[in-house]
Amino acid sequence: MDAIAFGFICYLIIILFVGIYTARITKNLKDFALGGQKLGPIIIAFSERASGESAWLLLGLPGAALIVGMLELWTVMGCIMGIIMSWLLIAYPLRKDVEKYGAITLPEYFEKKVKDDSGIIRLISSLIITFFFTFYVAAQFSGAGKVLNVTFGITETQGMILGAIIIIFYTFLGGFLAIAWTDLVQGIIMISTLIILPIV
Repeated sequence: MDAIAFGFICYLIIILFVGIYTARITKNLKDFALGGQKLGPIIIAFSERASGESAWLLLGLPGAALIVGMLELWTVMGCIMGIIMSWLLIAYPLRKDVEKYGAITLPEYFEKKVKDDSGIIRLISSLIITFFFTFYVAAQFSGAGKVLNVTFGITETQGMILGAIIIIFYTFLGGFLAIAWTDLVQGIIMISTLIILPIV
């Protein structure tokens, strides 16, 4: 077994452990959807960025930099500024509002904030989120397929299916807690890769 396969198996074991552990401490819907609101800002920040950057940061941005060159720094600067602004102007006030209204999902939050008894805001916002996240999730599965294809020689379709099975499995087990903690591990791997690889 080579070092890459060994590292991948260790990674899968860690994710499986996180999924099983978080399943044991997830007691209700609030725990499943929001981690019981027990996670600190560092873990939430890692989770948000690991989910937000994922395949495009490790595959798309380097490819764009290879084609465009140093001009791609504008993308990096724009992303950093946008992330900081979203954390300060959206994330913190939203967390406070979610607690105030006792909402578990964004559609529920919108509905309670504007006092919509008809349910139309919840329905429309749910459809918008589902529509756009379908493309986002598809891109992540595609990225997983490409990485597993290049790394282990399996087809991209097999890689996408394997990636989907792993992600769906630990998400069903532990909900947001599982996602946040596995994102922390993935975020550390991503930062290490982005720092070490250019030096090498």
